[in-house]
Amino acid sequence: MSFREKTAWITVFAIIVVSLLYGLHLPNPFQGNPGPRVLHAMSVSLVAFLVIELVGWLVLRWRFPRDARQPRDERERLIDLRAIRVAYYIFVVTALAGIFITLHLVGAGPVAVGMAVFCAFVLSQLAKHVARILSYRRGF
Repeated sequence: MSFREKTAWITVFAIIVVSLLYGLHLPNPFQGNPGPRVLHAMSVSLVAFLVIELVGWLVLRWRFPRDARQPRDERERLIDLRAIRVAYYIFVVTALAGIFITLHLVGAGPVAVGMAVFCAFVLSQLAKHVARILSYRRGF
């Protein structure tokens, strides 16, 4: 398993853990104005995500220093481009669907629309790193 595949696994783990914790502590955006509580939950989630990523990356760098210093080769750049393409399409589709659902079907306010776009971003990043892992496993 390459160093960049291991970092993708760490990112997938961090996204899942932080998203679950965020979802558990998130107030209902469809009732009233949860503005400051949503901002606080997002801030805490961002800090938790950064801590998990940083600790995971430092542990990998400490355990595999030679692999961490190797430059990206052509195959790894192509894997990243493919993963970004997958993430882009998922982000566009889920963001537009989330905006449509929250505005037209539910009739919620701007906080719910922002949450829908934020969830679309999280899903697209999860898809990006899963696509990277699958591409490394398949050999491209």
